[in-house]
Amino acid sequence: MRRSQRLSNALKGGGFSLHFYVRRWLRVGFVTQCCIVTAIPVIAVLICSAIDGSLFLSGRNIGLLEHPAIWAFFGIQIALPIAVRHSLKELLKARTNLRALGVLNAKPVKAEVAPLVRFLNLQDRKSKLVAAILYGFGLAAFVWNTYQNQLPGIVIPYDFWDSKTYHFGFWITRVYKFYLFVWLLPYVALLHIAMLAVALGLVRSARLSGKLKLQPFHPDGVGGLGFLPELVTRPLIVAVMFGTLPSVAAFYVHRAADVTPVMGLSVLLFGIAIAYFVPILALRNDIVAAKRTMIEKLRWQQQASFVHVFENRKVDFEALKSGNESIECFEKLCAAIKNVSNYPHLRRLIGLITLAMTPAVSSLLGKLYEDLAPVIQPWLTKP
Repeated sequence: MRRSQRLSNALKGGGFSLHFYVRRWLRVGFVTQCCIVTAIPVIAVLICSAIDGSLFLSGRNIGLLEHPAIWAFFGIQIALPIAVRHSLKELLKARTNLRALGVLNAKPVKAEVAPLVRFLNLQDRKSKLVAAILYGFGLAAFVWNTYQNQLPGIVIPYDFWDSKTYHFGFWITRVYKFYLFVWLLPYVALLHIAMLAVALGLVRSARLSGKLKLQPFHPDGVGGLGFLPELVTRPLIVAVMFGTLPSVAAFYVHRAADVTPVMGLSVLLFGIAIAYFVPILALRNDIVAAKRTMIEKLRWQQQASFVHVFENRKVDFEALKSGNESIECFEKLCAAIKNVSNYPHLRRLIGLITLAMTPAVSSLLGKLYEDLAPVIQPWLTKP
């Protein structure tokens, strides 16, 4: 109970500190906490933009209500913590499945909760390295955004509502984006990685000890390990859904493969690839090794059945029939084990990449049509 409470306390700290205070003051659930914590910067941003007169801007310039990027951040601030918290609950609920796989032999508090708490509290080198990378990347994103917003018309060829031209919009977004990039999102990512590290560590330990038992006929198609790739891809879906909005806006504004939209798309695609392949490749090694071990055991049993039939000097048709059936049965079992996917949810990854690239492809096709329209239209209008 004490360790479970420690996990609860860890989830109330870090990037979820504001959520905890909202819960303590208003006595509301986590989803409501996310909405309230997000509503505060939404209201502040609207007020500051109204004072600056930047809700709508003329010409090519982009006002607050004309650009979806900031609204995508607000959406991510609500959806991503909810998705990661749901993944945590699913991991803790997967104990029966983990036991069936031979992964969870010790008490869940000792096997799952304690390592998760250690990771979140940065009590080992791996967690410290991951935290340094995440928070460093968040700080770099904040610094770049601050630099970019001080050079409207130079870094980006237009002005926008939170550039240095608009005093209140600039400073309110400095506070908000510091909270988002340097405080909340790195902590959410740290929690996500902590869950994957614990789950993958349990699977690796079970495989090395020879206790991992894949279930080749499990409906998830991953030998009973389907909950693990689900932990990987669920936050990715949320990130891509909201991350696509700024990409759409950037390509809509630029109408070309300029540096800013291409950089944004590249970061999104790179993030998707890293977030998927790093844990999935680790899981793949264990899946392949477990499949190889299981197939080897079945092959030896199949060989024993063959030897029994082959070396039987008496012609016993019943024995031959029984031996043939057992050999075919082992062959089918081997085929079923081979069919367990080595790259779980790969189709989902391809779908996410396709979704992320849709704005770029659509924008470039639109630009190509505009360039070719003077040539094509005369041919289409000819009688």
